[in-house]
Amino acid sequence: MAEDISRTLKKKSLDGIFNEVVHNEKLEISNNEELRLFYLAVRGNKFYTEDLQTALYRNIGRYVFSRAALEDFHINDDDDSIISQALKVMSENGEFDAKGTGNELGEMLIYAMLEEMLGARKLMSRVEIDSNPLSNGSECESIHLLSGTDSNGKISYEMVFGASNIIGDIKDAIDNAFEEIERIEKHGNKDIKMVEKTALSGFYNKSEIDFIKKHIIPEPGKSGDYEIAYGVFLGYTLGLNSTGLSSAEYKEKVNRRLELDIKQHASYIANKIITKGLDGHSFYFYILPFNDAETDKKEIMEHIMKGEVTL
Repeated sequence: MAEDISRTLKKKSLDGIFNEVVHNEKLEISNNEELRLFYLAVRGNKFYTEDLQTALYRNIGRYVFSRAALEDFHINDDDDSIISQALKVMSENGEFDAKGTGNELGEMLIYAMLEEMLGARKLMSRVEIDSNPLSNGSECESIHLLSGTDSNGKISYEMVFGASNIIGDIKDAIDNAFEEIERIEKHGNKDIKMVEKTALSGFYNKSEIDFIKKHIIPEPGKSGDYEIAYGVFLGYTLGLNSTGLSSAEYKEKVNRRLELDIKQHASYIANKIITKGLDGHSFYFYILPFNDAETDKKEIMEHIMKGEVTL
């Protein structure tokens, strides 16, 4: 990861919330990849969402505000107001579950997953993009910076554009996410210019500002020192019947079904990347099933935005 840029997500925010499904499926694309499948704790033969709500609520200020804005709260001794002011911003942006405003669960989860699971530092969340005067119809749900090492051992950087979709059927979620990625791809040059022209305003630490100037803001006549990648969050309805099953039997059935789901859809995702001419990019996928994806995502965001969570 880029050590010169601090993470925004609270440390250990997602610890114990997600269980990862171990599998051997790969996309086998030309560049870097991740294909990771998670599930929430199972209680009463249902996925337990309360811990997820709490984790997202605890990070709401870090999601909504830039590092510079958070420092202003701190300097003015207003740290206690960060969550309430963040919720005020989101409420003014639109209703909960309103796609494109930052108020939709997938938009929050792709931010959290890219920071926590991938180690890619936030440059802008969907809320920040939505309020940026240069966004000009941007489809990105989150923009992050990831550092790594290339085949020659040299440090390399990727600007990761986030996309997500939460819907009942996993194949529909994949299709919808790729439609969004195609729109991002067409709009990509404008998004890059937006970041290059406004990224500095989100930082206050001198070392981070120097880092942004060196790697994000290009010298006259040159391009920034990074490649473009995509981070994708997919949510879907698992759709298992738990009638007559004990808790242990249901949990075993969940695991078998998830292993099957990733096996059945890994090649479908890879084929989408190839056929849509996107193989020149790295892709990082994070997948999570729900009890009822479309109902759950609305209820989770309603609880978060109303502050109806238990800390």
